[in-house]
Amino acid sequence: MKTDFYLLSTYVQKIQLLAIRPHLDVIVGTGQWNFDLEDNHKVLRLQSSHSTKEKVIRFLKRNELFHKELHYLANEQFVHIGQVRPLSFYNQSKTNSYEIF
Repeated sequence: MKTDFYLLSTYVQKIQLLAIRPHLDVIVGTGQWNFDLEDNHKVLRLQSSHSTKEKVIRFLKRNELFHKELHYLANEQFVHIGQVRPLSFYNQSKTNSYEIF
């Protein structure tokens, strides 16, 4: 079964993770998803088949937690499932300019 990488914008809050974690583990599998709750979109990063993504969206909609699917450029897909990391890293230099790493 082919797996792809998906980004879903959600309304999930930190306190809700304990309740939804077992459900996502059953639908997707342990280690195949993670949240970035620091992001404004409360991004769910998902590595799964298309049909599994649709099951996750149905689950989130049923619980009023789904906002929309996010799209990304192919060169932005360096996020590793299991580690929540932003898609870009910024570091402020001594000259108050920003450098992209």
